[in-house]
Amino acid sequence: MPLSLSILIVEDGAADRMLLATIVARQGHRVLTAGNGLEALALFEQERPQLVLMDALMPVMDGFEAARLIKQRAGDELVPIIFLTSLSEPRELVRCLDAGGDDFIAKPYDPVILQAKIQAMHRLRQLQATVLGQRDLIADHNRQLLDEQRAAKAIFDKVAHAGCLDAGNIRYRQSPQALFNGDVLLAAQAPAGQLFVLLGDFTGHGLPAAIGAMPLAETFYGMTAKGYAS
Repeated sequence: MPLSLSILIVEDGAADRMLLATIVARQGHRVLTAGNGLEALALFEQERPQLVLMDALMPVMDGFEAARLIKQRAGDELVPIIFLTSLSEPRELVRCLDAGGDDFIAKPYDPVILQAKIQAMHRLRQLQATVLGQRDLIADHNRQLLDEQRAAKAIFDKVAHAGCLDAGNIRYRQSPQALFNGDVLLAAQAPAGQLFVLLGDFTGHGLPAAIGAMPLAETFYGMTAKGYAS
């Protein structure tokens, strides 16, 4: 299936703008056009094109300023900007890149080179979309894990800490890095006054470990209440 993108062409010269629009449309892309940077900015806000072909030197607002503003408003989304330029001085070409340009193409336009650059920028967009998607999945997984750990701690605290861990002769430290990591510390006083302590490492982490440790805690407290030593 041919590649088809929404492409904004920003060029103050009517003839150049029409020529470039024809080349890009024939390559199968949807074309938007603007005559200066200010028009380009308004069209970007309205249409959110996927790629911008930007002339550097234009009236009202030049391509440098327009590129900076488009990049700001695009946020995390990668909207590649290819500068259209007849500039040849290295400083001016560097200025295109410093303004937010991702590449540039010299006038007059070679359709084959233009098509290759558009395809290259599209691959960058796909790569960035993949990276952002993976970032969001990792963030969601991390949030779910933290929620599960908080739930695990709340569940286990109601049972495991129903004993007498606050007794003066018991000292322990709870790590803040893992809300429930499977370590079990239980303490309870028997009817005859003895203090029984159970220390173990329960299999697993998080909610499954907390739920699994609950029967152990209930058994320990039940046996201690009846005076059993083990």
